[in-house]
Amino acid sequence: MNTQNIDNPDNSNPSTPARVLAGSAFSAAFQRRLAEIQAVPEEQLAPPNLDLHAAVTTVRGALPEILKLREGMAQLVGLDQKLIDGLEDYALAAAEAGMLHDIATTPHEDVVALNAEALALRERLRADVAVLAARGLIEQERLATFTGATGYRNVAFELLDYVGLLWNAWPAIEGKTAVTVAELEKGKQLGERLTLVVGLREQAPVVAAEAARVRHQAVTLLVRSYGEVRRAISFMRWNEDDVDSIAPSLYAGRPRRQKGEQATAPAATAPGATAAAPAAAAPAAVPPHLAPVAPGMPGGNPFQS
Repeated sequence: MNTQNIDNPDNSNPSTPARVLAGSAFSAAFQRRLAEIQAVPEEQLAPPNLDLHAAVTTVRGALPEILKLREGMAQLVGLDQKLIDGLEDYALAAAEAGMLHDIATTPHEDVVALNAEALALRERLRADVAVLAARGLIEQERLATFTGATGYRNVAFELLDYVGLLWNAWPAIEGKTAVTVAELEKGKQLGERLTLVVGLREQAPVVAAEAARVRHQAVTLLVRSYGEVRRAISFMRWNEDDVDSIAPSLYAGRPRRQKGEQATAPAATAPGATAAAPAAAAPAAVPPHLAPVAPGMPGGNPFQS
């Protein structure tokens, strides 16, 4: 059960959903197990009914007791020892995969608001460029490619083009225009941000689907590994019957038989024998005021002897 940390991992795998964060045990485990995670075929994926956060904390909490039994597990035949040894890594990697999925499905910056800000700045710069061109400080021919088209991409790239045009002409226009360097810097940042947000918005369904698949694969490996550990403990501690105390089930809410508790079963019937008839029901109790009174006693029937 690997506890190794990677401080400066080289994340060169192009299919990795996110860079590994230096010093993060979750990220390092995810990087170590990524190829194994992605190799889990779709037909073997575990049912998606697991609370991932609860499962990871359950496994991490159970690890100290599980490790005490590891030497005994190694002596058992028929177990996947590699799967057992990877338990901690699988738990950490699944946690990281879950986080990456959450990030992938979180809405990005509001593209509508960003576009409105970029559009307003583009129009101000367009007006300034028109004045500078009319005064001969910028060549009119340089404006032929500007169309003023709308749409997120058009606004973003035309804003960047206006910034580039003004910055290249800056030696000639400095002090002769209301445009400032700060405005050009802001335009550069806005245009680049808008292109990024638009790209992320378009790719969001693909990225989210990939993140969901990797998370499902990572959870499947965790379930397999923990199931193998529980199987080993069940065999080793058969008489004590305390597997749920050492390694609780990952599926919370399922009723579990407590240690020493016996299931109640109907009594067996010998072959060929007839089942005994149910015992006759006891007569219902009669209220005292309706109970029969002996003859000759007060309240009794005077015609009975």
